[in-house]
Amino acid sequence: MKQTESGGARSLIEQARDAERRGDTAKAFGYYDDAIEGLEREQDIAALSDALRWKGTLHREQGETDAAYRCYTESLHQAEQCGSINCKAHAFNCLAIIAQRRGNLVESERLYQQAAEFAARAGDVRLLGMIEQNRGVLLNMRGRFVAAEARYYNSLGAFEQTNDTEAMSWVLNNLGMLYTKLGHYQRAVETFDRGLRIARTRGDSLVESVVILNLAWVWVAMGKLDEAERACTEAYGSARVRGDHLTMAEALKCRARIERERGALTASLATLRIGIFEAEGLEDRLLQAEMLRELGQTSQALGNSADAELAWREAAESFEHVGARNEAAETKALLASLVSSGSSREKTTHLRPKYMRPGSDNPEPPTAEL
Repeated sequence: MKQTESGGARSLIEQARDAERRGDTAKAFGYYDDAIEGLEREQDIAALSDALRWKGTLHREQGETDAAYRCYTESLHQAEQCGSINCKAHAFNCLAIIAQRRGNLVESERLYQQAAEFAARAGDVRLLGMIEQNRGVLLNMRGRFVAAEARYYNSLGAFEQTNDTEAMSWVLNNLGMLYTKLGHYQRAVETFDRGLRIARTRGDSLVESVVILNLAWVWVAMGKLDEAERACTEAYGSARVRGDHLTMAEALKCRARIERERGALTASLATLRIGIFEAEGLEDRLLQAEMLRELGQTSQALGNSADAELAWREAAESFEHVGARNEAAETKALLASLVSSGSSREKTTHLRPKYMRPGSDNPEPPTAEL
């Protein structure tokens, strides 16, 4: 791209972030790459650390977890080179998110703690609010819903005081997901609507599509399948334009549920096969577990009990790995009912799609969480 005439590397970073908000992912990556090259030449190490981190986050939002990890690691290295406490805090926070996605919650909590300590030293109130929100996500995964809600509200209050609408939209999305999980559907809709208004006002296509997709799950829970289908289709289309494989996989999971609720079981199974293929390589252990749970439920509905048992066993293992206690318990209950009925001894039909589990635990980690 090489558009240095527009005001140098820092201007390129602003152009990258603007392209990112509009959903022009290819252009955003191009601007980031040019900016990083320029900052390396200029030896502007603190800005280089920031640019690497922002590029990593764009990778992460596309589901490119390993590429994001490499950017974050290099960002931390540059932060250490220039001695910036604030850059270190941000890098540790981002690495904690990767650890969380990969299912290493102990490592994630350790990194969040480091990030919070550096953020406090730097006096970065916004980052402390972000870390508070991220810790809320961990608590939500572990089934500690009251504690998670408290963390979210602490974070939201901090962002409201500074009128940080971007960060407010992230917290509102996660609060809406929590209310959906608790069955507080009207409150979830109101919370998502508020986040959606902010995202649309800001022209933030990523947050908009994530919130719309999470609204689709509320409509599913309320039995409003037509509304759910429209929302799911809109989110998938937007994600596809951006090349956002993570949100595409989440949308396919939602579509498969809608099809199952309508009794279109063969279509649901086919959609899950596509979704699981889309999710491979994303290194999102929680999403993988959710896909397998859906696969088990559709397989059972089709009378393929052996396939259901196999999918649920893998799902329960993955839920336990990421510390999603409620989901693990619910999946084990499904397994127990299947085994007690004796139907799991039926011959498998081999309709289960190929699913590649990680070969080994990775030392580093939706949902359409933000």
